[in-house]
Amino acid sequence: MKKLKNRFLYEFREMRKELPLAEYIAWWLLRIAMLTTAVVFEVRGEAVYQRNLILLNTLASFAIPILRFISPKKLFTSKISFRTQSYIDIFIFAGSFLGHGLKFLGEVPEYDKFMHVAAGGIVVFIGAEIIKTFKGYEHLASGIKTFSGVGFSFIIIVAWELMEFFADWFITDSQNQGYNMVPDETMFFVKIFGMPKNMPAQAPVYDTNVDMFYAVIGCVLCAAILYAVLRIAEGRVSADEKEKVAVN
Repeated sequence: MKKLKNRFLYEFREMRKELPLAEYIAWWLLRIAMLTTAVVFEVRGEAVYQRNLILLNTLASFAIPILRFISPKKLFTSKISFRTQSYIDIFIFAGSFLGHGLKFLGEVPEYDKFMHVAAGGIVVFIGAEIIKTFKGYEHLASGIKTFSGVGFSFIIIVAWELMEFFADWFITDSQNQGYNMVPDETMFFVKIFGMPKNMPAQAPVYDTNVDMFYAVIGCVLCAAILYAVLRIAEGRVSADEKEKVAVN
């Protein structure tokens, strides 16, 4: 019991060192919002799939603290930064709370596509945080660090589409792949590539590929931002080292 208490206190101290108070408060505001949404969905009798999705995302808002706490210290998962949880929370807030809880996915035009852009980008930063846990990270070039984030993003992009496929296959209430969707000429993707043929027969294939297209856009944009930030940080470190050499 004492070991558990000490581990909990250690993790809490590490979190407070890494995160500003405002960011930690934002964690709890999101958790409260998600729990409230879960209760509302239960009272309304929303579809089981929707209720379970909200509950899973509520649990995901505790993911990194729980993962660090239960992981043996030798595993890289015990060293993942708490900032990673904040990145996950952005996705939970935009996708689950706004998207499903406040029905943005059904009422805001192209919100689903916005979410794929955002998710493809956010996961780049999560991948960059994960690679920090491995030995030798500080010796990697900015390009390699960025490529790690891009690689992780691509893995999640594919995994997400597989999840949608199997969710629709096994869960009656799941309609992730837009089986009856007919794109219109105002859609950004249609403006670029034209109106697809054989609709709605090809709707699931169209939906999957368009989702990946938007996710890759987000991935590329955030990879560029990450690379720029890493290069600036690298330049500052180099300048500090040169200053130390000059002083000595």
